[in-house]
Amino acid sequence: MDLDEIVRQAGDERSALALKGLLQRFLDPAFGALPKSEIELLILNALEEVGAVSSEPGVYELVSKLRVTRTKARKLIYERELRRLSVSELDSRVKNLLKRPIIQKSGDQFILEIENPLISDHLRSKVQLLGHVSDGSFSPSIVKLPLDAVVALIELYIPEHERQAVKEALIAAGAPDKSFKGVLKAVLKKVAGKVASDTGEALLESASEYMSPIVDGAVDGLTEKISEVFPVEGENGG
Repeated sequence: MDLDEIVRQAGDERSALALKGLLQRFLDPAFGALPKSEIELLILNALEEVGAVSSEPGVYELVSKLRVTRTKARKLIYERELRRLSVSELDSRVKNLLKRPIIQKSGDQFILEIENPLISDHLRSKVQLLGHVSDGSFSPSIVKLPLDAVVALIELYIPEHERQAVKEALIAAGAPDKSFKGVLKAVLKKVAGKVASDTGEALLESASEYMSPIVDGAVDGLTEKISEVFPVEGENGG
């Protein structure tokens, strides 16, 4: 990391403000009172303020720029985000992840790539509270969710007073008339069949095209969009 170049690009005013903020926080409540972990977070924030690291750095960015291990990088991100993100903000991040899964062609597994370890923990906690399990054994940044867990999460994030309208829009698109969870499950399996390639996984962009309006509960245009995944009248459906 070339500090001379970083300071030059940041400019005197921005660099001075970052230094002032760093010193103010370091001296509160007294010089030397902060533990090492808190000092590291102060330095990380100062690096962000001068543009040395991005506002939401990924694990590899910290590994490469700070020359730390992946474990250390994940810990820094976790501790930093723990102080910055509210529960509602974490929920919002999880919703955005649900909009862009990799879906196995069978529709039985949804794979989410989550660089932020705090968001990953928040997601796993939600899944567990809903009575389902998640699989992160392959990689700490990869979470595999069964179809039923994804359905439960989407239901959780659509307000109860909006569910009937969403259900009706999905049924109008061709989904079987079942419970709200039953309708969602049928639709997601059809989405998997529509967007997954012969290799067995869907492209993120293709899945997002259908997942986003469902997760958002965006009734306007939902019937028209989801009708694309159901066979036309007279055609044999799967």
